[in-house]
Amino acid sequence: MNRNRQFGRPGRGPGARRAARPADGRGGALVPAVAALAAAGLLGGCAVASSAPPAGSGTGTASSGAHTGSGAAGASAGSQAGSGTGPASGAGCAGGSAASSGGSASSNGTGVAATPLQAIQFVGQGHGWAAGAGRILATSDGGRTWARQYAGPAVLGQLDFTSTADGWAVGAGALLRTTNGGASWTALSEPRLNGRCLSVSSVHFVSPVLGYAIAGGGQLLRTTDGGGSWQPVPGAPAGAQAACFSTAQDGYLGAPGRIWRTTDAGATWSPAFTEPPASSGQMAGRMAGDQPELGCAAHGAAWVLFLGSGTAMMHAPYLAYTTQDGTSWHGVMEEQMLESAMRPKLHLPAGPGSEPGPFSVISPGAAAFVGYTPPAGGWGTAPLIVATDGGTVLSSEGDIAAINEPLAAAFLTPAQGWVVGENLKTRTFSIEATTDAGHTWTTQYTTS
Repeated sequence: MNRNRQFGRPGRGPGARRAARPADGRGGALVPAVAALAAAGLLGGCAVASSAPPAGSGTGTASSGAHTGSGAAGASAGSQAGSGTGPASGAGCAGGSAASSGGSASSNGTGVAATPLQAIQFVGQGHGWAAGAGRILATSDGGRTWARQYAGPAVLGQLDFTSTADGWAVGAGALLRTTNGGASWTALSEPRLNGRCLSVSSVHFVSPVLGYAIAGGGQLLRTTDGGGSWQPVPGAPAGAQAACFSTAQDGYLGAPGRIWRTTDAGATWSPAFTEPPASSGQMAGRMAGDQPELGCAAHGAAWVLFLGSGTAMMHAPYLAYTTQDGTSWHGVMEEQMLESAMRPKLHLPAGPGSEPGPFSVISPGAAAFVGYTPPAGGWGTAPLIVATDGGTVLSSEGDIAAINEPLAAAFLTPAQGWVVGENLKTRTFSIEATTDAGHTWTTQYTTS
């Protein structure tokens, strides 16, 4: 079964609407912000929330009525707070209970509007899900119709499905699970370690029961019961910011500026790749390493996008690398203005946009990258590049016309994919789909 992995636009995490790059607030100065990046997404405490599927909403081709999916029926009922017995179990970390639609997901507690669409994932040609503040949408026909499965207070920023039945949704203070394709969602308690509740920023499941989470600002946790309880992975590298596994044994962990690999289910880790250090400019000798976003494709194969800190003249640094065997890594693309100043010897091809956007791992040899170019005049653009042949061939496919700022992408093949983003002019969010590698796009869903 073809199961894509999607990675959202950096710096615009659950509940955080942002106008430009995250957290530096300096309007152009390229200044280190590693601490802020390491903490991105780790908002909230131990609260969780869930709901039964409501009627659909939105405009365009969204349908009303519940999505049935093709997975097994019979989701577990009720919250699983306190069900874990390991050292990072969720005992005592339960928060909110089931909730229907309401205004609680309209902001992140700061008066700033939350993002109604933030994540998207497809499992096979027909089945897909999209999520954001207070909603999970589902389709079983490739996006021609979308049904709302969840309406509640959770501000969601990531989806992870292992099949058409089993999936998880993650947000600030929220961890939801379904075992029936989203027909119902169960609120799971967040992990608890040494008497402290840990906020989960992302999950990656290998099977319906085995999964990993990044939590508590850089700890790698593991579950063997589908997220009911969590335990720290002994010996895992510190400062974990991303993790992915292609099998139960083989996986990667990303820390600032460095990628680690395990081939024995996390029992041991070895350095796999180190980001080239900045050799000149303001960042030379002062960086702990850039924030990695990781995607596994098959045994030994992985893609990584390193996200630099700060902005200058509407540019934000980023680098993309890939490996097909876990041993040999090569550069795929870069943001050229700032990266060429900091790492003048790299000379990688130009990536899409002057700022990083989401990317989607398609296969060991292919990935789709959507960038963002802030508006110098007008509303900005969301260009697409599809990398094939192990990242050695880059095809620039133009801009996604209906959106300006991309937030998440999910591609099943180099030709077929979906992108979630915002139209900054109309302040609406939409799901855009292509079947011809980005030459044309169809709007499948728009927020009302």
